[in-house]
Amino acid sequence: MTEQATDAAETATPAHILVADPIAPEGLAILQRIGQVDATHSLSAEQLIEIMPRYDALVVRSETKVTAAVINAGEKLRVIARAGVGVDNIDVEAATRRGILVVNSPTGNIVAAAEHTIALLMALARNIPAANASLRAGRWERAKFVGAEITGKTLSVIGLGKVGMEVAKRAGEGGLGMRIIAYDPYAAPENARKVNAELVTLDEALAQADFLTVHTALTNDTRGLIGVRELARMKPTARVINCARGGVIDETALLAALHEGRIAGAALDVFTKEPPKDDATIAALIEHPRVVATPHLGASTEEAQITVAVDVAEQVGEVLRGGAARAAVNAPLILPDTLSQLEPWMSLVEKLGRLYLQLHPGRVRSVELSVVGEIAQNDTRPLAAALIKGLLEPVSEAHVNLINAFVLARDRGLEVVESRSTNPHQYTNLVTLRVSPDDHDHDGVDAFGLETHDQPHELAATITWGVGHVVRVDRYATDFTPRGHILLCRNMDRPGMIGRVGTILGDAGVNIAHMDVGPISPSGARSRTPGGEALMALSLDGAVPEAALEAIRQSKDILSVQSVTL
Repeated sequence: MTEQATDAAETATPAHILVADPIAPEGLAILQRIGQVDATHSLSAEQLIEIMPRYDALVVRSETKVTAAVINAGEKLRVIARAGVGVDNIDVEAATRRGILVVNSPTGNIVAAAEHTIALLMALARNIPAANASLRAGRWERAKFVGAEITGKTLSVIGLGKVGMEVAKRAGEGGLGMRIIAYDPYAAPENARKVNAELVTLDEALAQADFLTVHTALTNDTRGLIGVRELARMKPTARVINCARGGVIDETALLAALHEGRIAGAALDVFTKEPPKDDATIAALIEHPRVVATPHLGASTEEAQITVAVDVAEQVGEVLRGGAARAAVNAPLILPDTLSQLEPWMSLVEKLGRLYLQLHPGRVRSVELSVVGEIAQNDTRPLAAALIKGLLEPVSEAHVNLINAFVLARDRGLEVVESRSTNPHQYTNLVTLRVSPDDHDHDGVDAFGLETHDQPHELAATITWGVGHVVRVDRYATDFTPRGHILLCRNMDRPGMIGRVGTILGDAGVNIAHMDVGPISPSGARSRTPGGEALMALSLDGAVPEAALEAIRQSKDILSVQSVTL
């Protein structure tokens, strides 16, 4: 942060943070150092909506449902943090449209979830819960609880992500001695090799499984992934485990398979409805004699709760200080070092978008953003987001940022095409926005009243010594800083032009801070032909009165005038 930004942060009103579900004290302590924290749990939807306008940040676990209504009530809300892996209790799309960052802790409970999966697998194979209940009831029923060994058996892992990898590692040759096969259409083969897992099709994973465990997120594609058809392809001796998300396994289909003896057993830690009140199917599953059930304990270890609470608390603090979160769900993952390099360029590209709108009023349907030089080695999505902000924010009520830029652009029919090259030409780094006339509502002329002849409108800029410079405006080579009040005069390049404009501005009490005269240059070079056309760019200390503008327009050899403010 700059010294000025630090001073501003110190004098700013402390952030208000609502912790709506219990989190570990270690995470709470971090939040309390960030701002004013209200830890208020078990709120109804109505209560949550009523109090949300006062908060800058919201921290939840899985209990609180963060609906669109809750999000829209958060007038000051900047970040929603889920102390855990999933975000299925948060309306991420609604948050994205509002430009609110959603963060979670995708790695905080990996070990805990993997270990609980192994615990459920063992408990299911050896009938431990039922045998324990029988013994506590005073019975001695050894013959009733004969189990199955797992060494040498096949474990099918559905979803070879971080948790799936950890399960495979513990269950495989170096652990429990199981054969591991996996289905994951997105898994890298090298990751499968790391845990000695064989990648197979879903049908193969189902047919060969002695035990099947699911480790996928709940999405439209994975909801009901293991249903009637899939369960029918499994051995009657197979057992299934779900320690991921309720709904990945179709609960109705699973209950029917258990009743009909088409599956040997199931171990469930998650359900489609939690707590499962008044749900007959879930109740029947929990009570089924061949089911081991736990109340969503996958992440419930002391270590995991501390890890995820600290993780999300630190991210909330970083976001509220204006930084980037390391586990943003609804924004591109941009490393802090990369973001710090791109931030000056993001500001510059946003100004180019705003400058373009003032030079060429009207709807933009598509625009090309060209990035050339060393900066093209980075992920340039933040630059595209900044361009969208510059083009849309002046003409819409929405606050545009890195989170919602692409959604808002899609909604307004704005297409941004990116091109990158690491081979610079005239400048070490250069950003250019280019809009073709066919893609723009226009009257066939450019900002200065000239016919476009189907040539694209262009604005190009670079940064030298930390300062942004616009180096091209349509067909003119220029050099001015896109800041404050700027007067662009298209004129004949003849003696006395600068003095003539300067006199009018001086008489109007407007001071010229900087001036540049740029020639027509198809190549972008600064070479000029005396007596030809030029573009005079004047950076001013104040706005130009309309009378002065009209006087400049009427001056000899002034072809057109444009006044812009950035």
